[in-house]
Formats: sequence, structure tokens, C-alpha cells
Amino acid sequence: MKIIIFAPHPDDEVFGAGGSILKWLEDGHNIQIIWFTDGRAGYRKARERNELEDCKETRISEDQLAEIRLKEADSSAEFLGIKKENRHFLKFYDQELKNHIDEAVEKIKDIIKDANMFVIPSGNNEHPDHQAAHNIAIKVAQELNLQNLVFYVFALYNPLKAEGEHLKKVKVGELRYKAYEAFKLHKSQFYVKDIASLSLWIQGKRRDRYGYYRLKDVGKFYNF
Repeated sequence: MKIIIFAPHPDDEVFGAGGSILKWLEDGHNIQIIWFTDGRAGYRKARERNELEDCKETRISEDQLAEIRLKEADSSAEFLGIKKENRHFLKFYDQELKNHIDEAVEKIKDIIKDANMFVIPSGNNEHPDHQAAHNIAIKVAQELNLQNLVFYVFALYNPLKAEGEHLKKVKVGELRYKAYEAFKLHKSQFYVKDIASLSLWIQGKRRDRYGYYRLKDVGKFYNF
């Protein structure tokens, strides 16, 4: 099965589905990750809120941070076991993805045209890049008429409201520890207050939870 992970920023792939990625690889599936933005704004709000450690590592330009974060994502994906040819970096500016939805759709059509599953951020999302990544996934699936495609929707910055047949759980067990180690390779983010404690959430998840939908379900659910 070909599974596409939609990561709005470098590190969202691990926060959203790190343990599941490892489980699916273990089960022999073809996992590919698309990172949509370059993560350059990762320190912007934290600095404004005085939630960023002041040190030489954080006194850098946004161009420099973008370069660091993309390299970290590549290293983390290597650690997870994602093949080099299955790592796709679109490099749109962080916080501006909503302005590039049509362009992103065109860029990923060849990557996703034979996919069986999309793993995407949930809709109804307060983070503009996460919502944009969600919208891109829906739009490209509609344009290619991928009626048999399955969507696994993960929640970041908003609750997951899925139940019954629309709730899927992936048992990750001990793989959660490797997922945590993969997140720690995003070293630049640990200068932001509370990231270290938030990252422990990955280590504590024995199961990843997703909303489960198909294209016919668009617009009918809180997260989709």
C-alpha cells in the first residue's frame, strides 16, 4: 500500500504520525512524506512571546533556520527508515502555504496519483499551514478523482472528533520510543519553551488515533 504523509512543517510528520509511520514500514508499506513549508517561522511567535531561549543557536536569520529545519527533517526521515526518493520537500515559506494551494496541488500530482492512503492534518484547524495542507489533500484528490483513497486525519492544534467507524487506531507499542528519538532529531525546536515536555507526548502514545474518511465524506465532519 502506498501511504502519503502530509507534513505542513518539518516535525509535523513525527508529531502527527511518527509511531504509525514506523508500524506501516514494519508492515511493508510504501511510505512517502511531503513537507510543504520550510519551517522558517519556527522562532517567530516564540520570540515575540518571550518563549524562545536566547543563545547563539537562536540568533539566526529565518533563511538559516529554514535550512537547518529541512536538514533535520531529512535526518529524522532517514532515522525512521524513509527512502531518500520518498522524501519530498516543496519548500514554500512557513506561514504562507495558504497562498500556494493550487501550485502545491500541481507539484504533488505525480507523487500521489497512485496512492492508497493520505495521512493529513485535520480540517477546522486554527493553524493556517495545517489547514492549507488539509485543503491541498482534498483538492488534489478531487482533481484526480481518487474515490477509493482513504484519509487518515490526525489532530494538531485542535481536537479529534471521530467515533464509531470513523475512528481508527494504530497500535504502535514500543515503536513510540523510536518515534520520540526521531522527533529529537528536530533539534532546533527544542529551544522553544515547552517543546521538550510536549515531545514526551509522543513517547507516551501506545496508539495513534485518526479520523477515517473517504472523498465522499468531505464537509460532513468536524475534522474533515
